Amino acid sequence: MPRPRTPLLDRRRIGAAALRIVDELGVLTIPALARELGVAPSALYHHVSGREEIISLMREELVLETGPHQGDASQPWEQTLETWARSYRAAFATHPGAVPLLATAPLAEPFMHALYEKVAELLLTAGFTTGQVMPLINALESFILGSALDLVAPPVMVSDVTRETAPHLSSVLDDTPTDHRRAELAFDAGLRALLTGFRALLPR
Repeated sequence: MPRPRTPLLDRRRIGAAALRIVDELGVLTIPALARELGVAPSALYHHVSGREEIISLMREELVLETGPHQGDASQPWEQTLETWARSYRAAFATHPGAVPLLATAPLAEPFMHALYEKVAELLLTAGFTTGQVMPLINALESFILGSALDLVAPPVMVSDVTRETAPHLSSVLDDTPTDHRRAELAFDAGLRALLTGFRALLPR
């Protein structure tokens, strides 16, 4: 049979399909990915070395989907970090099923190193010490990933509360939105608190 004009597979198609699979199934398997792409599992290995490289392609696809977020070098570090945090959360919110997988896979890709280089430079220039930078980045990332999952959680997360047994909680819930604003308010409050706390950690 003649070879197809357009190759059945390329690395970007594999990354995009892997994201769809993880979103739908919550796990990544080679057979499921091959079925999604309409090829035999063995065909995947002409393009990737294995599962770790597929996860890397998923991460790259996520970055390509959302576009670059360079920030403005003239902005205060808090504002630049907030822009990065919001774009990062938005990227993961589009593929919540991938959060557990991507969040626990080591960052070995040069394009990710370049992104983290910018954040490290930002914090060091702001005056943080080298020993503070990665804990700050990790703390912010943990918050962002949890917030991305919160975006796809039910609008009401605390339910069936009786006023007799939990009067204070009931009062709080009366003033809590029961739609997507709940997650947005939580993210805004948490991000503001984190950035304020980061500033308090700057060496005197």
